[in-house]
Amino acid sequence: MHVSSYRFIAPHILAAISDLHLLAKTVVDGFMLGANQSPIPGAGLEFSQYRSYQPGDDLRRVDWKMYARSDRYYVRESETETSITIRFVLDASASMAHEDNGVTKFDYARFLIASLGYLAHSQGEAFGLEIINEAADLHLPPKRDHQQLHRFLHELERAKPAGIWPDWADLESTLTGAQKREMIVLGSDLHEHQNEITAALSKLRALKNEVLLFHLMGRNEMAFDYEGFLTFEDLESGKTVQVDAQQARASYLKNLQHRLQTMKQILREQNLAYELLTLDQPLDWALRKYLIQRTKL
Repeated sequence: MHVSSYRFIAPHILAAISDLHLLAKTVVDGFMLGANQSPIPGAGLEFSQYRSYQPGDDLRRVDWKMYARSDRYYVRESETETSITIRFVLDASASMAHEDNGVTKFDYARFLIASLGYLAHSQGEAFGLEIINEAADLHLPPKRDHQQLHRFLHELERAKPAGIWPDWADLESTLTGAQKREMIVLGSDLHEHQNEITAALSKLRALKNEVLLFHLMGRNEMAFDYEGFLTFEDLESGKTVQVDAQQARASYLKNLQHRLQTMKQILREQNLAYELLTLDQPLDWALRKYLIQRTKL
């Protein structure tokens, strides 16, 4: 997107907003206004059926396929977009408590999912929520009524990271109960013990669902910018390891890049949409990827 990034609020600033409804509205409004000011290459006569989005317009009248092609919002004067069912999935395992610059992976995922839920509600779409860990699997079935956003945000505000991602046998009935194809959006750090998260996504994709994975990592994990002798703890198993940061950095970064490249290739070979996000990254990129993926359903 060719838009100045100052419009999009950094996650560590969003963390100061305690009201998830206000946070989601702030993110979506800034994204809509910012994206609508990006330049359009070669508009042509095709755009004569549309007018530019203005604040207050019904988001259900926005042509999302036009947005995906032009990076700008247009409102259709006569048609309405076909509604789809969207299921948001939040990884609430203990590893999501990892923090970087005052923001945890869990908070970032909540901010993102809250914003996407707000957008889905504004579009008049049926959407639901799954908050998943072994301790408490919360299931909020997809609905389109006016109270759904309140229920959705309330559950996100209550949620806490704990435990591990459960086995597929404990999730199957919940995640595969729909009788029609859905769009499934997961926010997770992909901390796995036996490929349990990626295996679940593969099964959901095999059922013809459109699946979008937002893989969350701290900038400190990506750069391994630690110093000195440190003790690292696995937040899920409690296991610890002592590390000389300087000595371990090169090997760690090499192994990390290999893992990320391998995982990305495997997921995309299965037609699973994959996006890596760091915790210092404003949410506009993720919202744009979501809308582009949404046009495929």
